[in-house]
Parts: sequence; structure tokens; C-alpha cells
Amino acid sequence: MTMSTTRETVLAEFAKAPKLEPPVRAEWWRGAAIYEAYVRSFRDTNGDGVGDLRGVLEKLDHIAGLGVDALWLSPFYPSPQKDFGYDAVDYRNVDPSAGTLDDFLALLKAAHARGLKLLMDFIPAHTSDEHPWFQESRSSRENARAEWYVWADAAPDGGPPNNWLSSFGGGAWQWEPRRSQYYYHPFLACQPALNLRKPEALEAVIQDMRFWLDLGVDGFRLDAVQCLACDPDLRSNPPSPRSGSPILLGGGPNNPFGRQIHLFDRDVPEALPIIHALRAAVESYDPPRVLIGELADVDSSRAAEKYTADGQGFHTVYDFDLINTPADVASLASLLRLRDEYLRSGWLYNVFTNHDSLRAVSNLAAFASDKGETAAAARMLLFLQFTLKGGGALFQGEELGLPHPKLPREQLQDPWGLALWPDFQGRDGGRTPMPWEAEASHAGFTSGDSPWLPVPEIHRPLAVDRQEQDPDSTLNFLRRFLAWRRGQPILKWGGEHVHEAHTAPLLVYDRFDQNTVLRCMINFSMDERLLPLEEGWRCLRAPGCVTRLARHGLPLPPLGFAILRA
Repeated sequence: MTMSTTRETVLAEFAKAPKLEPPVRAEWWRGAAIYEAYVRSFRDTNGDGVGDLRGVLEKLDHIAGLGVDALWLSPFYPSPQKDFGYDAVDYRNVDPSAGTLDDFLALLKAAHARGLKLLMDFIPAHTSDEHPWFQESRSSRENARAEWYVWADAAPDGGPPNNWLSSFGGGAWQWEPRRSQYYYHPFLACQPALNLRKPEALEAVIQDMRFWLDLGVDGFRLDAVQCLACDPDLRSNPPSPRSGSPILLGGGPNNPFGRQIHLFDRDVPEALPIIHALRAAVESYDPPRVLIGELADVDSSRAAEKYTADGQGFHTVYDFDLINTPADVASLASLLRLRDEYLRSGWLYNVFTNHDSLRAVSNLAAFASDKGETAAAARMLLFLQFTLKGGGALFQGEELGLPHPKLPREQLQDPWGLALWPDFQGRDGGRTPMPWEAEASHAGFTSGDSPWLPVPEIHRPLAVDRQEQDPDSTLNFLRRFLAWRRGQPILKWGGEHVHEAHTAPLLVYDRFDQNTVLRCMINFSMDERLLPLEEGWRCLRAPGCVTRLARHGLPLPPLGFAILRA
């Protein structure tokens, strides 16, 4: 096996790629490292078992010390908590379980003092059914907000107007007797979809965003942007030709949601004017604020450019394709090449897990973690995430290399997991409390008796205090690597060329600008591999990387990685 792609070939690829001029490069979000704090599970300071904003403030030095550029906070709006904040009743306040608005302002000030941008999670496509807007909308067909949500008459047989399904299982329509109509909910029935094609509804959402932007927030992660609009004619989706959709987001193999092609309830053309209006709103600030869209349930690697290109859409999106791709080099290389082909002038973040997914080391590197090599596998994935083009969003606990725990059904809180058990065990395994102190009660997450989710015993040995003391820990590796990465602008905004998968189990990709090529190599196997190289390559002394060439090439140990320069 030889690497035939020369430096000249790679630079020729760059010549065909869109150029990023220096003013564009100065935009902080390009290639940024973003840390996601799931507030409910990060740190509880009042002993009620639920994490809060003061807990994030208390541990802010931990986040800043990683070397990330920004902090993304999960929703903390007032909510009935049926979907733990993704069912908001007021977008201009703080839920009492999370603290107060003053707590948030203190956190915002402290984050900025440490050089961190602060991003909020915002849910533009739906509200709680307890939101005042919906309470008025459902009351009659003739009120000021009657058209702010997606309403439809019954079918001739009295059933729903079409065959749309909720990704949480079951139908996506709920009957409202006060209007004698159905309302649409792409997720839970308590999360009715807003009709953002109604100008007044869209403007109300934008004004709620402006409330936080005026306080100094640096931008938003926007939830479920594939649901910003649906087909105006409410046409039924066609069946999938396969038994299950290849883009199914969770829910297990028997979730009916995967049996349709979601042509009319997701990712429709009518969403683009809404996206442009949201972008225009944040562009009115100086400096402009950032919008990061979550793109799921659709063929997002192909769709990402239309959501981000030409300066009118979102600044960037992140998707679930890396999370859902099979854990083998051939599949991964194919996906990365597809993204490079379709993204063009758009921008896409690399996400290996988040609050909706399995922990990365148990999902993408199960072949290694199942053999006791969890720490090495975690470092390998972190290296991959922050050397790929686009930057990355790091979910809390990934800096520790936490494996995914298995929770019994009686401990679940997630309505999705409860509805689809046992095919789908829900999202709670990724949401368990952050382990701060290995020997402390509840691993230092709370001083109370009952955390909202249990602390897995397998996470205690990986707690922050243990890893602080180990210079070779996953935590300290990431700190060193992100510090080194700051001095490598090619890794933030350079071009990318992914080699064909015939190099498997070695993943090989190049990052480059007009003059320089950095070659990244990862051994996705439990055996040492020798990679033959052309003359002229030298190893960079990057943290955690193999730094010495052998006589006949580059020896990569199991789960090892390296960066070379031509």
C-alpha cells in the first residue's frame, strides 16, 4: 500500500476550491472549538439534583482551560420540562430550576472575561403547548394568533390530514376540540409546530432572539432547523423503498418514522426565506452574531450547503451523519469525501456526539472500547474531530472520554426512550451528570440525595479530579492538543482532501492552503500498521501524535495518529 497523492496533487485540489480571504478567516466561528454544556447535568449548586447556571459559572475555568473558543448552553427557558427545556413557555426568562436572569448575566460576563463566546440554544420551530401563544391559538379559529401554528382540518374520514409521523413515534397530528382541527407536532404532542410562514409569528420569534442578543449573547445554536417549515399543501410523504430510512435519527429499527421519505415534513424550500430572515436579524448587530443550525432527519451532508452558502443562510450547521455512520474507515472516508463534494462554499461543524446521542467512544470506536482501550480510542476521536475541516462541537464529558452507560428502564427520564423502549433506550445515557470528583457523593455533581439522573459507576474513575492528576489523561491530552491547534491556521480554515478508502484501516486526509500540506493519519484498528511514504514528509511534534518515521515509512500503533508536513 502506498500513498500516491503528492503535495502537488493536493495543492491542485486547493486551486479548484473556494478561496477564503483574510477577512473571512477572521470570523471566529470558522474552525472553532465549541463546548456544549447540558446545564441540567453539568453542576448542581443548590442540592435539588438538577444542574443550574451557577454550576456552569462555578466550573467555567474547567471549560476555558480546555482551550475552546465558545460555550454553548442547552435550553434553560421556563418550561414544563416534558422534553427538558426543548418545550419552552417563555423565551425571555430563566426556568427556576436553572436559576435567575441575574445568574445568566453573571455567567455571560464571566465567559467574556475569559475570552469565551457564549451561545444559547434556541428553539425556533416549536413551543410548548403551554406557551401563551399556543394557548391563544388553540382557543378558536378567530384570534390574533390563530395562524401562528400549523393547523389543518380533518380528512374526510375524520382522521389526520395526512400521513406525517413524529420522530418520537406515532402520528404527528393532535386533535384540538376547541377549533375542531388538528395541529402538527414533529416531535412530542406537547411541542406544537410554529407556522413561521406567518410574518407575525416569525417576527415574534426574532424579537425573542433579539432579547438575548441585546444582552450580549454571541449567537445561537438553533434546534431542528429541518422543521422550520413544512409543505403548504400538507402532502403525504411517500413510503421509503427500504425497510428503514438510512437517515433515521435514533428511535430504533422499528420506529415507523423511518418508513417514510420525508419530502414534505422536513427540509422544504419554504424554509429558506425564514432562514434568510433569521440571518438578517443577527447581521444587524456589530459585530454580527452567529447562527449554528442543527440539521437532522434529512440527508444533511448533501443539504448543508443550501443552509449555509452565500452569506444569507446560517453561518454553519452541524448534522448527525458522523454520529450515525458505521464505525469503519471505508464508510467514514466515503462520508467525508461526500461532504467535501457537496459543501463547497458552505460550512459544517464536526459533531461526534451530543445530548441526543450515544457517547462517541462507545459508538464510533466500540471495537476498541470493548477491548478496554477506551482512553486511547477517545484520544483518537478527539484528534479526528479537531483536525477535520470545519471545527467541532464538543459535548460535556467527551474531554474525559466517558463511555456510554446502560440505564435500566426504571431510571429513564427521556420521553423518547420511554415511548420506544426496548428498541430505543433513549438519550439519557449521554445526559448523566458530569463526574467531577471520583470519591464524592454523586461524583461531585450535587450535594443533594437524588440527582435527576444517576451517576454511572463506570464514570467515577474518569472524573475530572482523577484526570487532572494524570499528565497522560484524555483531559490533559485535549488541553495540549487544542493549545497546539491554535497555532495551526490550516486546521481551522484550510482545504481538505480525503484519500480513497483503500488505505483502510488507516484513515488519511490532507489539510492544506496555497503553500502547505498537512497530512493526517489515523489507525482505526487494534494492530500496528506501517504506512509507506514518499520522501519529503516529516512528522510534526503535535501532542499525542507519533513523531518518528521508520526506515520504510510511518509506524502507527493501535489507535495511533500522526500529522506530517510536506
